[in-house]
Amino acid sequence: MLSSVGTSPATSGGADRVHVLIAAGNEVLRAGIATLIGLRPGFAVSEVSLGPDALIEEVRARRPDVLLVDTAVAAGLPDFLGARGRGAAAGMAMVALATDDPPDMTILRDLMRRGIDGIVTANDQAPQLSSAMHAVRRGQRWLSPAIGGHLLDALAEPWPGPQAAGSGPAEASLTQREREVLTLVAEGLTVSQIARHLHRSESAVKYHLSNLSARYQAKNRAHLVYLAIRSGELPLGCRNGQSENGLNGSGHTSVNTVR
Repeated sequence: MLSSVGTSPATSGGADRVHVLIAAGNEVLRAGIATLIGLRPGFAVSEVSLGPDALIEEVRARRPDVLLVDTAVAAGLPDFLGARGRGAAAGMAMVALATDDPPDMTILRDLMRRGIDGIVTANDQAPQLSSAMHAVRRGQRWLSPAIGGHLLDALAEPWPGPQAAGSGPAEASLTQREREVLTLVAEGLTVSQIARHLHRSESAVKYHLSNLSARYQAKNRAHLVYLAIRSGELPLGCRNGQSENGLNGSGHTSVNTVR
């Protein structure tokens, strides 16, 4: 899906106009953010609902000044995030949209480590959003005022840091949130069920799953659980990832981890 708010980038013709491409899975949220930014003077905004590969092609075609993505989309773009200084992404800034309240600082710290240019929240008002887009367009960093206090608390906690290149599957240093997600995956819960259980958004859960799969080099979720158990990082109090009553969160028998 592709739609535009405000003047189209192809027809604006203004050198000072900031072209923003918004990619988010939630249609209502995506349209709302697009409207808030697009109705401000000096912006041309497009919104899309695409997977990472299709989104990269859209960026190459439209060449926005700023790519605003929710955390679930950002999880699928780590290589693209690191390649923004060249090719179609040259000169483009990338901003993450935090949809949880309070925000999941594990995700945001990881995005900051990867070099995200800015972070805004779904609760930010139009002046804050437009200021963020202008700031990152000028090469500055931006952090939503709503996140400041949460960030200070998070920085006081230990952080495992990136895995060394070539060190193979991760076998330690999971955060508490990652361990919670892994445990619930092992019990057979779906993304939506995990999100409800942890009181987080589905985007946040998908972000953690994407990171975990990359760190463990897992082929799928069953393989992810298997590798986590084998490494000793997921000490389950029940057999083969099943909950004590043998049922997963949907009331069906959990699938055993792969052999």
